[in-house]
Amino acid sequence: MTSAQVWFITGASSGFGLSMVQVALASGDIVVATARQPEALADLSTHHTTDKLLVIQLDVTKHEQVAAAFAQAKNAFGRVDIVYNNAGQGVIGEIECVPDDLARALFDINFWGAVNVSKEAVRFFREENPSGRGGTLLQTSSMSAIRGIACLSYYSAGKWALEGFSESLSQELDPKWNIKIVVLQAGWHRTKINSRATRLPGHPAYLEPSSAVMQTRDAIDGMDESQATQDVDKASRAIFEFLRSADSEGVLVRLPLGKDSVAATKEKITWLSETVGKCEKWSKDLTIDKSER
Repeated sequence: MTSAQVWFITGASSGFGLSMVQVALASGDIVVATARQPEALADLSTHHTTDKLLVIQLDVTKHEQVAAAFAQAKNAFGRVDIVYNNAGQGVIGEIECVPDDLARALFDINFWGAVNVSKEAVRFFREENPSGRGGTLLQTSSMSAIRGIACLSYYSAGKWALEGFSESLSQELDPKWNIKIVVLQAGWHRTKINSRATRLPGHPAYLEPSSAVMQTRDAIDGMDESQATQDVDKASRAIFEFLRSADSEGVLVRLPLGKDSVAATKEKITWLSETVGKCEKWSKDLTIDKSER
């Protein structure tokens, strides 16, 4: 039997974060559940002893809070095996209608907050965990990092940035540290992400009913959580099993999750292949001539 793993989960008060807390606990693992509003986890706390569940208030944009939360995790359990970088927010609106301060605040959470946790996770895996144990950093990306989506530009951009950061980070990790990164590219599952996202009024220049913007806005406005056909708890169990499978091996692994995410990935592969086929001829004669060297 696999020994219990210690999870450190951000954004644990709802959605994928809360679902994974429940899945991990039900599987016999130990969870450090962090959230900006930890009172949302009060009910879970009453059903689990402190040797199984530790709830910590955490704003991932605050470096000192991130370090303190990891220190509390070590004090309680001696190690952390899996860090689930899940905290995030959404903004719905065209690029031209999203104020700079709101866009920056979104990046502060979705990108810079994830960076804060990632840096501390790598340091912790290397220097605080028992020697050679390492750990897994699970990054919550999105299908929107596979294919940009109108009205979700800043959300998509933050997830693309996180993927580039994660890929670069994976190149820097020394193999002997035994640290791996899994990038979760989740599709639309039944969570409250849409209802909790900030919705902005449409920009006048984009109100043509047939435009991609209006089609996206209409689709989002017509959505509620009950219409999502993919179950977040089933998705969390799939993630849980994936992390224990041979498919998760490697320093960096991407996991498209959901039929919509898998379909978007296949479409992107086809588009990239066709684009390279059409454009590679422009790169065939770019070598510096010998006479100019």
